[in-house]
Amino acid sequence: MSKEKGTMIGLECHVQLNTDSKLFCGCKTTAEEPNSACCPICLGHPGTKPVLNAKALDYAMKVALALDCEINQEFFFSRKTYFYPDMSKNFQITQYEIPVGEKGHIMLSNGKKVGITRVHLEEDPAALVHTEGMGSSNFCLVDYNRSGIPLVEIVTDPDMETPEEARDFLDQLTIILSYLKVFSPTTGTLKADCNVSVYGNNRVEVKNVSGKKGVEKALAFEVARQKHVLLEDKEIAMETRAFDEEKGTTRATRSKETEADYGYIFESDLTAFRLKKSEIDEMRNKLPELHGAKSKRFTEAFGLDEYTSKVLAGNFALGNLFEQVAKDTDANLAANFLTRELMAVVNRSELDIDSLELDSKEISSMLSLRSSGKITEKVAKDAIIVYLTKGVKPTKFIDGQGLAMDLNKGEIEKAVEKAMAENKAAVADLKRGKQKSLNFIVGQVMRLTRAKANPKEVQNIILKRIKGE
Repeated sequence: MSKEKGTMIGLECHVQLNTDSKLFCGCKTTAEEPNSACCPICLGHPGTKPVLNAKALDYAMKVALALDCEINQEFFFSRKTYFYPDMSKNFQITQYEIPVGEKGHIMLSNGKKVGITRVHLEEDPAALVHTEGMGSSNFCLVDYNRSGIPLVEIVTDPDMETPEEARDFLDQLTIILSYLKVFSPTTGTLKADCNVSVYGNNRVEVKNVSGKKGVEKALAFEVARQKHVLLEDKEIAMETRAFDEEKGTTRATRSKETEADYGYIFESDLTAFRLKKSEIDEMRNKLPELHGAKSKRFTEAFGLDEYTSKVLAGNFALGNLFEQVAKDTDANLAANFLTRELMAVVNRSELDIDSLELDSKEISSMLSLRSSGKITEKVAKDAIIVYLTKGVKPTKFIDGQGLAMDLNKGEIEKAVEKAMAENKAAVADLKRGKQKSLNFIVGQVMRLTRAKANPKEVQNIILKRIKGE
């Protein structure tokens, strides 16, 4: 479906940078008590002067470079004027005329290129706490702790055509942010303003949608709503809407402002900023290998299939763990175990792999035992479950439970002999060709040996006995 006839979607993504202090003052970006991390600067008291957080600027440059943007060597800040309780000085310091970077792109999973219009810095407004339903009177509280926290805004071209593509864009963006270490998904926020139009009609903006799932749901509803409006032969209003996550619907909040409505003016309390080409080149050289390049390298260097490589490279911590484990054990075994067994435990137990401190040597040692046949697949799975949920290292768990398969052939043969003697009906069925009985007898041997025998070796001994060898 073409852009002229179909759906056009663009996102304005607001990413909270994980700096210790705010964008223009020394206040902390974290605080437990409301209104306890604010000062005359972030509250906009007369006579105060903002000072740019150098780390926030570095982070914004990293993001822009990672998105293949052109970096502007000279830029400045502007005042975006609006009167609302969440901005006590009645304007927001942001970038309008010249951003940090522009004209970049992100590649989606389907190979589609989504253009990045601009990447710029701005301060976060305060948090509004609505008290509807908390008492007889409805009123709104304001927490200025959030006021002035540094945000990087990433504005896309209207290149996406489905809600699924928008979610994929956010997937790719969050992976890049995790590699750059500029955003913490556990303490920071990532919200998107979703701009959408259908069949070339008026554009509607759905403001402040949280999370990838929320963006996908909001866009799905909004696309369907706009198409329904057209089916009723009505005009789509150019407006701003809010998303109700619980109901999965959007509602109108106000008519859409134009850029002129904000009355942008130069921020006179901040000078223009100039970057040397050498400074930009130095930052570019410090960028880590990103997930696309890492996935390709995994496929070429370790012989992994494309899907497994993408899964591993799709998480910075997982990719690094794989490379460490693969140094000491089989790469394919490591890749399959980490993407399937380890990540299954992480997801099921709702753990954050980025915050887990995992010993790659321990996992390598366990997988070496698995590849040599000294422990079963089940033992490896149990060991990783105990490691991630209880902190007991795999080798200690295996040794402590006596789970290593260290029986000699004579001991295994004695166990087979006993199992076959105690299960004569199953032996008779096996002789008649019933293969299910073989699994049963193997299971009995594993019970007798406390899973210390190699199942394949047990199976071979049983079959030889059946054949009378």
